[in-house]
Amino acid sequence: MNRENQQDIEALFPPHPEEPQESDCCGSGCSPCVFDIYHLQLVEWEKQCSEILYSERCYSETSDRRSYKPLISPVKFSQFQLLSVQQHTHDTFVYLFQAITASPKKDPEHHGTEYIHVRRPLDIKVGQHLIMKCSTNENQNSALTRAYTPISDLKYSNVGQFEVLIKLYESGKMSKYIQNLKKNDVVEWRGPCGNFSYVPNSYRHLLMLCAGTGIAPMYPIAKSIVENDLDETFLHLLFACKGFEDILLRDEMQQLSLYWNFHAEIFLSQVESTIESQTRYGECVRKGRIDKAVVNEYLVGKVLQQVFVLVCGTKSFNKDMINYVKQVGVPDDNIHLF
Repeated sequence: MNRENQQDIEALFPPHPEEPQESDCCGSGCSPCVFDIYHLQLVEWEKQCSEILYSERCYSETSDRRSYKPLISPVKFSQFQLLSVQQHTHDTFVYLFQAITASPKKDPEHHGTEYIHVRRPLDIKVGQHLIMKCSTNENQNSALTRAYTPISDLKYSNVGQFEVLIKLYESGKMSKYIQNLKKNDVVEWRGPCGNFSYVPNSYRHLLMLCAGTGIAPMYPIAKSIVENDLDETFLHLLFACKGFEDILLRDEMQQLSLYWNFHAEIFLSQVESTIESQTRYGECVRKGRIDKAVVNEYLVGKVLQQVFVLVCGTKSFNKDMINYVKQVGVPDDNIHLF
């Protein structure tokens, strides 16, 4: 790295902490002393500078552009640090992960690996999924893997972060591993995977059929469409849930419903009481399941070549939904199964 490039990078550094003068110390042994505070500020400043320096050095110069080394690969697992866990429903949580690299320095206090956050864009397109890996206690040579679709937007992926929505099952091996994860734990991921590709205005209507955590790929796709002022595609989401307590991304769907081209219908299959008291303003909640009649109700009168269908749920749900739309006459090429 030449001197000019070094100066360009240093211009990105945060302001250096101001070192106190000897006269700033009262000498009475108070804790923390102004010099103790300065030392902590200096350590944090050096860490931030290291993150910026590493991120800027991760590219190789080509003749006409900067080519960054990918932070995640579809074929090789990479390490990500768990930044936070937020409970979403009674059995579903949102996990936020950050791209990292091992620091060349060791943590002198904890004698462990110190990680640097790599704040560069993750090349993940909406609708693609990532694969998490964990080793089982029964056999350290074997590993469990599960696919999860990021629900976060560019605000996160531009700085090497992603959020995933994960439902935990009492008897699930992967669920036990995830349930024991703590903040700052390091988890291995690879990806992105999936061949879904969306081109704005390719179809007049986009029908989203999902159940449970199948909402995960639908949300970022819908969000990217409604936030694009040039995309005039109409979105219709049919979401199957058991009860009100199982409605995932409910607040997020309400925000999407503020846009002129998005409409959602929530179907509750295990609710016996009246639903009006728990239905929010502007929500469309219906008792029952998404059946053939419901699908037909939406598709009737539409030019089916101008309808694209997305499906994500359990195996039985997926099979039923695909059968329903095919029976109506939606072309096979206009159906995508996650």
